[in-house]
Amino acid sequence: MLSAMSVVANFCTIPLPGNNAVSFTLAVCFFTGIYFGALPAAIVGFTGDLIAHLIHPMGDYNWFMALSITLYGVICAFVYKAKAHRLVKLTLAACLCYLICLCGLNTFGLWLQYIVGVKPSPIGLYDFFAGNHGAIKKSFWLYLAGRAPMSAVNLVVNATITALLQESKTVAKLIAKIKRKESSSSSAVGNEHAPR
Repeated sequence: MLSAMSVVANFCTIPLPGNNAVSFTLAVCFFTGIYFGALPAAIVGFTGDLIAHLIHPMGDYNWFMALSITLYGVICAFVYKAKAHRLVKLTLAACLCYLICLCGLNTFGLWLQYIVGVKPSPIGLYDFFAGNHGAIKKSFWLYLAGRAPMSAVNLVVNATITALLQESKTVAKLIAKIKRKESSSSSAVGNEHAPR
């Protein structure tokens, strides 16, 4: 269900000038990482991105953006293991996602694709390091400087949505119900395998 929500969120992306966008997929990944852990979050992020690309491809599949979207929820899941207030943890997770995913992987993948002109994939990365790049009109750092402010807006929007979901009593009740159902299913399976 969360993977389906990730696909829908991908289609609700609001494009902005300069290869920027507000993508609500981040909030889905954050939510999954916070409440269900790193592996489910990685699956939701990756499958949501891949399925959205297969349904409506917009150029070459960007491996760096795929890795980035996979890591959003994973980072949240690990940060939320710390003992701190949830808004402090969300702020720390958002800052790490901003640096590693949005400014790092996302921007690098888009820079390779649109500025360098190679495929945003491992093969394109090899071509980048093996080729002569004297003709590149804009350095990665200059490209990052142009993208960083809008990436921050994207992150703040998604972190705000996540914070509101965390504060929602309805969401808290739903998560508690899911967790109870999971634990009762686990104990039922354990009882089936118990010695008689």
